[in-house]
Amino acid sequence: MDNMIQDKTYEDDQPLTAIRVLKTVGIIILSVGCFLLSSFVGTKICKAASISGYKAEFTCSLISLTLYTIILTILHKKKVLYTKGNGFFGGLITGFFMIYASAASVINTLFLDTADGKAKLVTPTGLKFGSEQVWCILALIFAAGICEELLFRGIIFNVLRDLFGRNSTKGTIAAVFVSGALFGLYHLINLAAGVKLEAVIPQVISAAGLGAFLGAIYARWGNIWVTVYLHALMDICVVLPQSMKTNESIVDSINNTMSDPSKYIGVAVYVILAIYLLRKEKRPQMFTYSVCDER
Repeated sequence: MDNMIQDKTYEDDQPLTAIRVLKTVGIIILSVGCFLLSSFVGTKICKAASISGYKAEFTCSLISLTLYTIILTILHKKKVLYTKGNGFFGGLITGFFMIYASAASVINTLFLDTADGKAKLVTPTGLKFGSEQVWCILALIFAAGICEELLFRGIIFNVLRDLFGRNSTKGTIAAVFVSGALFGLYHLINLAAGVKLEAVIPQVISAAGLGAFLGAIYARWGNIWVTVYLHALMDICVVLPQSMKTNESIVDSINNTMSDPSKYIGVAVYVILAIYLLRKEKRPQMFTYSVCDER
């Protein structure tokens, strides 16, 4: 397998020193801080320009995208943005469960009626699709798909992989699950936006499993646009149908879709899938690409 390892920027035998740990923690805190800064600045701009709703979310995401790109450049990892890794469509096939779950969410929201305790197919009526829904799609593509993937897979996963051992199987797997757990905890921020605690807790736990699954896909394929596509697709398929039915905000959508205790099942499904994707015979695929810029 040694001849398959192309990323030699970090050596596996580097000791896990306190300085390296603190440096990694500092990068993670700085990166999440950039999200908070972009939210603060974006909110001020949107308030001054009388922009609200999904349009405001989109505006904030553009600021986040700029800051994350700067961080990747400083870390000499802007190659994350354009490397093809092991391909795109193969990555989509690996993550097909998310495509299936996205389609199931649309069907469940728009075409199934369970009011009487029995599921039956119905024809949706009274659906809305206007400017707010267009901004909903754009906001979810940029804020959830691009920005969250750049933050957690592009930056956080990669600096954790550097810390634990980029050319090490154990180091890569550790980075997958630690970054997944951090992705889950990141959703606690939604409490500040007005999301109810009973909706945030299932979201945090479910997102941790989803983060591990996305991390495993990214570790295998090395193409950030695979996870961007899958992440954006899932969020659009969950949030947009609710917006079309009720024209509700992102906060109301999370409160209505995440309060179901069955969401806890998702973390087990995604963790099992992540473990399966990282099985022994597929691990060499994790060492066939580089995300580090030439220096």
